[in-house]
Amino acid sequence: MRPVDRGATPRAFSKYGEALPELWDRLGRFCSYCGRFVPSGLAVEHKRPRSHYPKEELAWTNFLLGCLNCNSSKGHPKVVLNRYLWPDTDNTLRAFNYSQDGSISASRSIRKRLRRKANRTIRLLGLDKHPGGHREPTDRDLRWSDRRMEWVKALQCKAALLSRDTLSQRELIVTLASHGIFSVWWAAFEGDRDMRLRLRSAFVGTCPNSFDSSENLQPRPGGQL
Repeated sequence: MRPVDRGATPRAFSKYGEALPELWDRLGRFCSYCGRFVPSGLAVEHKRPRSHYPKEELAWTNFLLGCLNCNSSKGHPKVVLNRYLWPDTDNTLRAFNYSQDGSISASRSIRKRLRRKANRTIRLLGLDKHPGGHREPTDRDLRWSDRRMEWVKALQCKAALLSRDTLSQRELIVTLASHGIFSVWWAAFEGDRDMRLRLRSAFVGTCPNSFDSSENLQPRPGGQL
């Protein structure tokens, strides 16, 4: 899950749907949770549902972008924010492992209490839905499949770079990755500082404070991790 920074409130909104263009500009057309590029159909996602928290219906700090699958999986529960991990406040790249079969799990490298929050976040959004797993996806929920296919592309690009490492090749890979799932590409290019910097720069709204000068992950200021 890509850590994002939506920036300061751009203006007051009379309807929450008015925030969509600003969110696109600042975060790109990516679901804030599963990370997929969604050219149409992205919605303004309320971290805390407006049905339970009407005072936050128009709050910029309560807005993210959600795809149909993540929105429907999350539903409208009462949400206590600090029981979960959020891409706009935490360095969520540290929280989750992305496997090549398309599955997601909580990282074993974080503290136990944070792993519990990571697992709770996965369940809230239905990111654990995987064929043969504990929760089966519906025919219309292809998030797991999209992650798996993104791994195939990323590993093919990495192999091509190993055989021909040129500036133009690196730029081409970033172009191919820029409409993909950031977390998968980031994981695939572990150990390549230059590619990780290029990828981070290509995905608008990625939080810079989540990375140190060597492009390693670091705790996000003010976040839980």
